[in-house]
Amino acid sequence: MLFKNHGILGMNARNLLYVRPFNKKKAIRLADDKLKTKHFLSARGIPVPRLYGVIRSVSELEEFNFSTLPKSFVLKPNLGFGGEGIIPIVDNKGSSFVKSSGSLIEEDELREHISDILEGRFSISELQDTAFFEQLIICDPRLAQFCYKGIPDIRILVHNLVPVMAMLRLPTRESDGKANLHQGAVGVGVDIAKGTATHTVYKGKIVDEIPGAGSIRGFVIPYWDELLLIASRIQLATNLGYCAVDLSLDRNAGPMLLEINAHAGLGLQIANLAPLRKRLEKVHGIQVSSPEKGVRIAQEIFGHKVTKEVKESREVIGNEEEIKIIAPQEVRHVWASINPLLESSVVDEELAKDLGLVEKTELGQLKMKISLGKKRIQTLAYTDDFSKKNYGMLIGRRDLSGFLIDPMKGKTKLLQRPLLPELSSTPFAQVDLELAEMDSKLKLLSQLKPTNLKEEKEKFLKDTSYEPQFEYRDLSFDALAFKLQLKKIELTCAGGELGELFLRKAEELHKKILLLEARGGDLLTERSIDLYGKPTPDLLDRAREKLKFKPEQFEEPKKWFSVAEASIEFERVFREYGLSHWRIKVNRHMVSACSAGKESTLFIREGALFSEENLRMLLAHEIETHVLTAENGKAQNYRLFNRGFGNFLETQEGLAIWNQEQVCLHETEKKYRSATLIFIVDYALKHSFAETYDYCLKLGMSEDRALQTSLKVKRGLGDSSQPGAFTKDLLYFSGYLQVEDFVKNGGDLKDLYYGKYNLRDLALIKKIPGLKAPRILPHFL
Repeated sequence: MLFKNHGILGMNARNLLYVRPFNKKKAIRLADDKLKTKHFLSARGIPVPRLYGVIRSVSELEEFNFSTLPKSFVLKPNLGFGGEGIIPIVDNKGSSFVKSSGSLIEEDELREHISDILEGRFSISELQDTAFFEQLIICDPRLAQFCYKGIPDIRILVHNLVPVMAMLRLPTRESDGKANLHQGAVGVGVDIAKGTATHTVYKGKIVDEIPGAGSIRGFVIPYWDELLLIASRIQLATNLGYCAVDLSLDRNAGPMLLEINAHAGLGLQIANLAPLRKRLEKVHGIQVSSPEKGVRIAQEIFGHKVTKEVKESREVIGNEEEIKIIAPQEVRHVWASINPLLESSVVDEELAKDLGLVEKTELGQLKMKISLGKKRIQTLAYTDDFSKKNYGMLIGRRDLSGFLIDPMKGKTKLLQRPLLPELSSTPFAQVDLELAEMDSKLKLLSQLKPTNLKEEKEKFLKDTSYEPQFEYRDLSFDALAFKLQLKKIELTCAGGELGELFLRKAEELHKKILLLEARGGDLLTERSIDLYGKPTPDLLDRAREKLKFKPEQFEEPKKWFSVAEASIEFERVFREYGLSHWRIKVNRHMVSACSAGKESTLFIREGALFSEENLRMLLAHEIETHVLTAENGKAQNYRLFNRGFGNFLETQEGLAIWNQEQVCLHETEKKYRSATLIFIVDYALKHSFAETYDYCLKLGMSEDRALQTSLKVKRGLGDSSQPGAFTKDLLYFSGYLQVEDFVKNGGDLKDLYYGKYNLRDLALIKKIPGLKAPRILPHFL
């Protein structure tokens, strides 16, 4: 009778027909190990909660300091199942911790609970286990209204890359804030096509309302399409042919993976009042080429009527459309290029000024209204120079909801401005714009700054043996969307010098995204090394050779320049180079004394003092390197000459170090700083924050510089007591050696002033059609 049924999937049939044939033992072991699962999937772009700490043994438990944890976290057994052994903590009061249910638990009780975890009390096969602490997800308020305190989750069952059934699980007072049906949580069926709530199950029975929260029927789960896509991508990455993916929605970060299950699925049938086996049989054997296609198939098979209705209601537009920009004083008709690969819309900067559009967000986007087809849209748009384009605006996918795009619709109309000859027949102009826009949004260093930096610095200054525990704000961009966009760009950039250069930039951006996703976790150092490298034996030897010439003492400066006096000198040099549009801004929160930023601004740290020698070196470093290459890059046909091609930073900083040495008249500590950083990065990779700080002091640094340097190489980590580092600072010396070798081999430094790029790409750069000679060169060249 096992195989004669009405479409209901029982436990034996599930195991015989789906788990055994489609789930290899290796894949099941990965799914059962939560820590391995999260590390594995995080490296593949799946959003996961941050890891705060791991306890693997009784000795580690005895030594563990609970004060290093943030106020809110979740304690979990690594091999746990069914939600057993999980304790969400929302706050602490001295030695007491507040659980999500509101009840208190003492530190001693937590330690006893962790001891139970280590002994395997909550593990799948009562095996010895590991306890870990991770980020507490803050419930999306749209879901919070239906549950009692804890975190609800969405279970999506996937087979053959197709999401076949889903259930929302809501914590109740009875379940103590846990989304566990066996402990009294509520299960809610979900329409796969629309993401709407259907039937409600409580204690195995269909009910009309959630106890204490009312009816949820018809509620639309936020991020539904993205949740389905993440579930399908997880199934592909883990090689589990049949799996349930448990996701949650964080208030700020959106979808987050909780765990995956290789044996789940039976309870979903009750919540959906639908036989699971029938759905599994429908998708079995279908050729599914990608997770995206799997999601489309799911919504078509299990909701074809809805899909048809949506399609019929959409307006069809072409690749180019005449739009109306609705400005305060007038309505202007302009031509727009329609590009769903671009996330945000972009408007010509001169057109925006002409229309009086000036109100901007913190991210520099203009607030504006447009009319596209029959739809009026209020949007946020970036600005760019379209003077050489045949359109006044680019419409990105955020503003294309409700439209279908037909490339054959309409005819291209001639506009007032001619096409740029070398760009008219290539897709690279659009790719260049997209890469530059993504690059501007990543803001890597800003997003590596801990949110609790001030507090942790104060704790460390009171006790220099204290190891700071850093926390980070949520990413300011959609990492998953960026990765998908980069994949599309990779398909566009096949062949040619430009294609190769853009591919390298796309690879760099992908590595930056992975690094930012790893903030506060164990993978941060690995991701940093992948992006910037680590000190090699050869690099250490050459740094050692450089430092042989470092004097034991340096001559005391005879004159010091204040910020105001230094600003006058910077302004004088700007005028000499015809750069009067550059401005100087004083910033109290900077680590370095001076830095050339974007949007023609040179930042100086409030209260900084400059010796005459250091001021001369800064002029060469910031203006005669970074500013001049940026200005020359603006004159080229591609924005990446200004923003920087892939891995440009190594050559940029190396050239800056080289240039400052050429104008240096006396020995100064600054001349040897880049070589010293190689040893500090190498040391930090193997030691804690406090140990790195002591090491900097032993190298002769002041307490303030030792602290700033330690913060720079340890940023990105969560628990700074662990070995590991953000390795970017080694680029200054490795880049310097790169430029030094280039000059020794007869290279012309003028070749490094076309814009911003890595010296290794110079041959490709010089082959780009329409490349313009550097417009401004340093006086010493």
